[in-house]
Amino acid sequence: MIRWILQGILRDKNRSLFPFLVVMSGVALVVFTVGFMEGIFMGMINTTANLDTGHLRLVNKPFYDEEHLNPMDRALTAQKEIRQWLSENSDPKIMWAPRIRWGAIADVPDENGETKSQTPIIGMALDLLSPDSQELQRLDLKNSLTEGRLPQGPKEILLGYELARTLDVGRDQTITLLGQTFDGGLATDNYTVVGFVRFGVFAMDKKMALIDLKDAQDSFYMENTVTDWLGFLPSHVSDKEYIHLKTALQSRLDDLILNPPADWAKDDLPIVLSVLEQRNLDNLVGVFEMVKKIFVGIIVLLMVLVLWNAGLLNGIHRYGELGLLLAMGQTHWKLVGMMAVEALSIGLLGSLAGCLIGGGVVYYLQEVGINMGDAFAQTGMMMNDVMRGRVTAESFLLGVGPGIIASVLGSLFASVALFQRSEANLFRELEAG
Repeated sequence: MIRWILQGILRDKNRSLFPFLVVMSGVALVVFTVGFMEGIFMGMINTTANLDTGHLRLVNKPFYDEEHLNPMDRALTAQKEIRQWLSENSDPKIMWAPRIRWGAIADVPDENGETKSQTPIIGMALDLLSPDSQELQRLDLKNSLTEGRLPQGPKEILLGYELARTLDVGRDQTITLLGQTFDGGLATDNYTVVGFVRFGVFAMDKKMALIDLKDAQDSFYMENTVTDWLGFLPSHVSDKEYIHLKTALQSRLDDLILNPPADWAKDDLPIVLSVLEQRNLDNLVGVFEMVKKIFVGIIVLLMVLVLWNAGLLNGIHRYGELGLLLAMGQTHWKLVGMMAVEALSIGLLGSLAGCLIGGGVVYYLQEVGINMGDAFAQTGMMMNDVMRGRVTAESFLLGVGPGIIASVLGSLFASVALFQRSEANLFRELEAG
C-alpha cells in the first residue's frame, strides 16, 4: 500500500505539491531561525567568555563579591599550585588561563610632564608574550587592532580605540597607571602605548586596557597571584554542559579548601562559576528558550491550519475516488489511515527538503557569517561583529517534528469530513465526474 501511495503522490501533483511546499517552507524556516538564534546566542556566550568571564571561572568569593571595586588584596595567591590542581582535577577539555582584573587612573602627561588628560580605566592582564599562549587568538587581537601593534616587550599597553580618543593619546606615548597594590598601597607605573583595539563592545572600547600578566604582577605587587582562573571550552560543547562541569569541579574544590596552600589568607574561599551565572546571562537563557518555543509553536499552528485547509480542498476533489474505494469494501477508518500515511509520506519528504534548504543556509552562516558591527556598535552587548549560525541536531529535530506532526494533523482534521458524507453520495460524485 505504501508503494501505491508514493506512486500516487509522485504522479498526482495536484494533491501533493502544495502540502509538500508548505511543509518544506515551514521546516526550512524553523531550521534556519532556530539555527541562527542558536548561533547568535552561543556567539554572545563565547564572546563574553573570551573577553570577560571564561566558560568556567575560578575566583575568590571575597573578590567576586566586590568585583566592581577591583579589590586586589582579595586575589588568590599560590598561582603555581592552583594551576597544578586545576590540571589534575578539571575536565581535560577545559583550557585554563590566569588573568588579573585591575582598575587604575590613567594619566597622560604633556611635553612638560604635566597632566594633559586623566580618566579612570578598567583593565585585564593576560599572557600576551608567551609563544604558546592562546590569549591572542581568544580575544582575536590581531584582527581587532585599529592602529599600532601587539605588545612585544615589558611595560607595553593596548588601549580601546575610544579610550585613546578620550585620553587624546597616540602611539609610542607614555602613560602612568595609578592603582592599588596587593597589600593595599598605591601602585604607580609607566607604560608605553603600542596599539589601539576595537573590542566590538562599546563599554570596553571606552574604558578597557590590556597589559601582560607579568607586568601587572610587577606593577601591583602580585607575585604568584592572580584574580581569576578562566576555563575555556571548545565551541562544540553545549551550554547545557556548563553546569555539569562546574558542579563536578566545585565538588572537588571542597578538598582544596580543607587543605589550602600555605600562602592563602584564612578567609579565602574560591568558588566556581559558569558563564551563564554571570553578566545576567541566565535570564537571557530563559528568554531565549521561551522565544524559541513560542516561535516553533506559531509555525506548527500555521502549518496545521494551512494543511488542514489544503486537505479539505484536496478531499473535495477526491470524493469520487474515496467513494469508489468505499464501494470496493474499504471502511472509513481504513481510508483515514491511508490518508494519514499519505500525509506522513509528504511530511517526511517535505521535512527532508526543508532540512536541506534551512540547514544549508545555517551552515553558510556558520562558516561565513554576516557582519553586523554597525548595528551593534553602540549597544554595549558582548556580541561579535560577525553574526553566525550554528548547525545543531536540536534545530533539525524542532523542524522535522513539527513538519511531520502538522502534515498528519492537517490530514486527520480534513478527513473528518469524510464521515459526514454517505457512500452513495460519494459514489454519485464519481459518476457525475
